[in-house]
Amino acid sequence: MAAELEQNGRGYMMLLVGDERRTSDAALGIALRGAGHGLRVHIIEFLKTGRERGEVAAVSFLTGVTLSQYGMIDVRTRPEEFRGPAISPERLQAALREARDHVLRRVTNILILDGLLTLVDEGMVEDKAILELVERAAPWTDIVLTGRAASPALHDAADSVTLMQTIKVREHEPLRRGLHY
Repeated sequence: MAAELEQNGRGYMMLLVGDERRTSDAALGIALRGAGHGLRVHIIEFLKTGRERGEVAAVSFLTGVTLSQYGMIDVRTRPEEFRGPAISPERLQAALREARDHVLRRVTNILILDGLLTLVDEGMVEDKAILELVERAAPWTDIVLTGRAASPALHDAADSVTLMQTIKVREHEPLRRGLHY
């Protein structure tokens, strides 16, 4: 296994693509699993904000898991209802700097970049920036990106791509604490 990691020479890139709520759910499950293995996990939420989100409280109970929020979507707003960019250009640059810092310090085992694929899809971030980040990552660093779509370049470069699709949901159903936020 160690020889495989060294041979690859870069971080592992996993894309969780599709329904943004479901991709985030999967990424948070990865964070929980990583914490269970004693790994250092950092989550950057590019689109979300709000202390009332369950993951914000949960990280205080999980050793080695940290979380930062830079976005403007709170629990009362569904991502599809948000008009305009869900992050300011200044906050986007700060979030990208934080991601680079985690990669360059080489102490984070799993780096979750929640919502970043959506920002690539919206033209706010170039896929080249993500590819450079993964290339700079240590072989033991797993980078998980979530969002509604992945560019062909990211799709091709990824080690794993999963499509998340909601098949059924009741319309106008209120959000449920613990399940949806």
